[in-house]
Amino acid sequence: MVRAERFGEVEVFSFDVDGTLVGPGFADSVWLRGIPAAYAAKEGLSFEAAFERIKREYDQIGENRIEWYKIDYWLKKFGLKLSSTKLFHEYESEIRIYEEAEGVLNLLKEEGYELVVSSNAAREFIEFQIQPLKHFFSRIFSATSDFGEVKKSDDFYARVCEILGVKPQAVVHTGDHWVFDFLNPRKIGIQAYYLDRTRAKNLADEDCKNGEGKSERTEDEFVICDLNELVDSPVC
Repeated sequence: MVRAERFGEVEVFSFDVDGTLVGPGFADSVWLRGIPAAYAAKEGLSFEAAFERIKREYDQIGENRIEWYKIDYWLKKFGLKLSSTKLFHEYESEIRIYEEAEGVLNLLKEEGYELVVSSNAAREFIEFQIQPLKHFFSRIFSATSDFGEVKKSDDFYARVCEILGVKPQAVVHTGDHWVFDFLNPRKIGIQAYYLDRTRAKNLADEDCKNGEGKSERTEDEFVICDLNELVDSPVC
């Protein structure tokens, strides 16, 4: 059961994608394997040489420019006669949906909450990766594709709330970036949870050092180690 007393008047649960619903393997493979491999084949280079050139170009643009996130921009820039769809299918096997994600989304949906995606990733990356989960979500919001923002600012979350027709206090957002998924939504009153998937291991290691069950680490109720903690008692 979802702990209703914890969420009060919440109507909407919002989720980041990479690192939250799915692992980072697919996106990394497309950017750091697929594009360099296609460029190497086109130019007759070794993969290593192609990778260095590609990486240099990525770094010159930098993540603070919108082009950084647009795969069609890069395919055109490198003269690759390859569609993003074809490239995505080549690395489809790298998509890994976190094992608890579907169960948590299903429970929240059954409890009557509206579920949305709020991600920094480009829309085509989001939709391709979450195909098995897409039916849970009423809306998908991409900061880069929909609003032309390179990061999820507090204004991004305010616009999401406005489109959904809800107050920020009626939204719970969960994601794995401390600033863009935790601090920024909290600035406008959204109840945000920081998802740190390394936390369970770190706490387990700490327990081993201190004696099982005797860790002195103080738990922060807004830091969780998997999505189950949104609907169940903490398991970390």
